[in-house]
Amino acid sequence: KKKRHVTSICWNPRYPDLFAVSIGSYSFAKNRAGQILIWSLKNTEHPEYIFNNDQSVMCLDFHPKTPALLAVGLYDGTVLVYDIRNRSKKPIYQSTVRTQKHTDPVWEVRWSSDVNKHNFYSISSDGRVMNWALMKNKL
Repeated sequence: KKKRHVTSICWNPRYPDLFAVSIGSYSFAKNRAGQILIWSLKNTEHPEYIFNNDQSVMCLDFHPKTPALLAVGLYDGTVLVYDIRNRSKKPIYQSTVRTQKHTDPVWEVRWSSDVNKHNFYSISSDGRVMNWALMKNKL
């Protein structure tokens, strides 16, 4: 069986029973697919939502004022933003080489403390701290 690791947890700021868990791998010899699981304490049998990804999911953070927005960092250096209400289960924003995504794993993502803004920061072992601003249809 493939060994998967829980790589982070984040509580939803509006719904105290809701939390997100990232699933990835710390076995860096070979990267494995990851998941984001959204759980409710009201039902601990099964996650409320499951978001699958080709890359290990290393970190995540809910927006402090818009609790449906979830920033995510991946093993390959990509950052994503999901709207967990979105039925397509695809990210609404995704960094690319063109937008200067990280070149090493993203170890932490954190929304700005200014709750009226939709920007977040990411850190990576590539030595960079990036500030990502959500704009209409792009990151």
